[in-house]
Amino acid sequence: MNEIFSHPGKPLKEHLKNVAEMSKYIVETTPIFFQENMPIDKNILKEISYIIGFYHDVGKATIFFQEYLKEENIEKKEKLKNKPETKHSLISAIATYLAVEELLNEKKYKFELKDFLLVSSFVIVRRHHTDLFSILDDLKFEEIQILKTQTEKFAKDYLSFIPYWDKVCSRINKFIDSWPLSKFKIYKLVSCQEGILYILFHFLFSVLIDADKSEAVVGEFIKRGDISINIIDEYKIKRGYNYSSKEIDKYRNEIHKIVISQFNHIDLYREHIFSLTAPTGSGKTLISLDFAIKLRSIVEKNMMYKPRIIYVLPFLSIIDQNAKLINEILKNFYGDSIGTDIFLIHHHLSDYNYKTVNTEYEIDESEVLIDSWASEMIITTFVQFFHTIFSNRNKAIIKFNKFLGSIVILDEIQTFPTKYWLLFERIANQISKYFNTYFILCTATQPAIFDNCRELLNKKEDFFKKFNRTQIYLNIKNPITICDLSDKILNELRSTDKSILVVLNTIKSATDLYKKVAKPLKELGYEVYYLSSYVIPLHRLERIKKIKESKNKKVVISTQLIEAGVDIDLQKVIRDLGPMDSINQVSGRANRNFDSPNIGEVEIVLLKDDIRGRFFYSYIYDPVLIDTTEELLNGKEIIYENEFLNLIDRYYNSLKKRISNDESEEYYKAIKFLDYEKIGEFKLIEEEKKLDIFIELNDYAKKIWHKFLELNKITNLFDRRKEFRKIRNEFYNFVISPSISSFKKITLIEIINGIGYISNSQLQEFYDSETGLIVEDACYII
Repeated sequence: MNEIFSHPGKPLKEHLKNVAEMSKYIVETTPIFFQENMPIDKNILKEISYIIGFYHDVGKATIFFQEYLKEENIEKKEKLKNKPETKHSLISAIATYLAVEELLNEKKYKFELKDFLLVSSFVIVRRHHTDLFSILDDLKFEEIQILKTQTEKFAKDYLSFIPYWDKVCSRINKFIDSWPLSKFKIYKLVSCQEGILYILFHFLFSVLIDADKSEAVVGEFIKRGDISINIIDEYKIKRGYNYSSKEIDKYRNEIHKIVISQFNHIDLYREHIFSLTAPTGSGKTLISLDFAIKLRSIVEKNMMYKPRIIYVLPFLSIIDQNAKLINEILKNFYGDSIGTDIFLIHHHLSDYNYKTVNTEYEIDESEVLIDSWASEMIITTFVQFFHTIFSNRNKAIIKFNKFLGSIVILDEIQTFPTKYWLLFERIANQISKYFNTYFILCTATQPAIFDNCRELLNKKEDFFKKFNRTQIYLNIKNPITICDLSDKILNELRSTDKSILVVLNTIKSATDLYKKVAKPLKELGYEVYYLSSYVIPLHRLERIKKIKESKNKKVVISTQLIEAGVDIDLQKVIRDLGPMDSINQVSGRANRNFDSPNIGEVEIVLLKDDIRGRFFYSYIYDPVLIDTTEELLNGKEIIYENEFLNLIDRYYNSLKKRISNDESEEYYKAIKFLDYEKIGEFKLIEEEKKLDIFIELNDYAKKIWHKFLELNKITNLFDRRKEFRKIRNEFYNFVISPSISSFKKITLIEIINGIGYISNSQLQEFYDSETGLIVEDACYII
């Protein structure tokens, strides 16, 4: 063979060299601070990643793979692809094992984790095109004859540029016969390391797949950019916040000043986990961002590396809101020339459109760059973030190396499931200790996840006393029905002009209430808005925007999707009983900005399903959360905002003693033994099986659906996916995802390529323009 290729038109030699160099660079630029109890230094990891990069695709240098790559006939190509001899990962993995062993012997490295590094190198290459399995299962294989056939058809001379290639060639056949890892006992080795080997393996796997995909698809790494230390200061000056006469802005500036002054007292080499506990509406977004940006500058100056900033939020509605704010901040300083290399929005509905000041990348290039978080500041969801740490999926793990050494803002952290507190605490402590990763936990209701958390707002109690904007009325002694609540709202609003937010626990209760009050409220001159996950995303965002901008009197009826982080401000809130942190959060929607001369009212009611006889909270909340809340509220009738902090601390301290750590322990055991099949079962949010349904709401939706159907004409799956990414964001603006068990009419709708379809002519039966998807019984749905 005159030339050997790794991909169409790309010489294998070039690909292997580039991936090796890129892998080495990633490790070199990642802060790794192993201490005495971890006898591995950064240099050996760098060398091993370099070897893995060189060897990960050597199996492509067989006549079998080259024949497949050069075949132009589609049918023949598919047959060649499925031949066992064409597969390249296993033979490449065995060669990698031998090369890493040669490296370690040459360097005379003698430490207890040598076997772990050899095993890791083998498995990383074996699985670099797939998801990960249990490590022990991956150490066995039966394809001995196929492997020998492949070694006979290696272009050995072509690969002579690779380190240790001659030694690997001389050993590989005998080594296959006496494969040592089939009986390898990894349990004792990994179980005593408290999860750090999982992080290390996860990191090395991420390094290879990031370098491999970036080289093969993009051809390069994106050059790192800068973020000025002053961008928040400049933004506040332009908006006039520093000299505002508003009481809320004075408090926000005072809190901001205290938090930033903490740099004079923090030991950044030893302290990595911070909390920012401040009242709702106190400007935590701006403050935490400013702290992270200034921390980034200090770290770069003193530790000689540049941490990324990862801003993590639980809900898409808050992401859209905060992403808009960050864009405003960046554009205020840099103008319109901000590219995705500086600020990236990443969630399952975000655009695959990556561009820098000088270049706009193709869809397939954009996908790699976005999935690998090739940016200085990333805003993403809890699901994306935590499924990067706890995952066996190739596509999720690719960005893990970008997360290490970063500054992570976890906003609205109270929404993180209690059952995973212990799991996250253990892994976060390891990641911060060995990889210099900083965490900032932001909320008005700080959960008791970490024992070693440094609070950034000194004397936070004083500010909770100052922020006395709201009082909670507890009306939970006597249960009421939807009809009772409807009458209560209508009677109250006939004699007042208050704007009210009503937050209920289920879609059914919210829908039923809306249907009862919408018409009479509109007749009284109120704007009435309905929000739930059964309304298409396009309309949800439009409604939230109108709610925020409208100066007219209004009533908003919503599920909990509005209670945390969404910046709306109404005079009164009515909420069905829920956990204490939810009550606190929703209180932040009443008189949020001190705009009303009267104290904001929050009324908690106990809503009962008069059909089933159950309380609506029982359909969705863990009884432990409600029991703990009811104990705290017992005997109280009114709670003032300046009491919130004490109540929340008592709530979380009590909760920590009651919650079960069984699931955390189960996943942590899997982590210690590198059982990726179990780790792959991790789900941040436990949900029933769902179906995506496209709602053909109007002519524009018809055009989008037609484009979706046109994709079926593209026979090549890769090309079809590539074209879908071009319409993906627009497409999902019209998609809702009900649970299959709740949508009993599912058998009556058409399903095309796994997507449910409700045509424009079916809207009357299936979709209401105000309340969304029509279901017979959505009682159990959040």
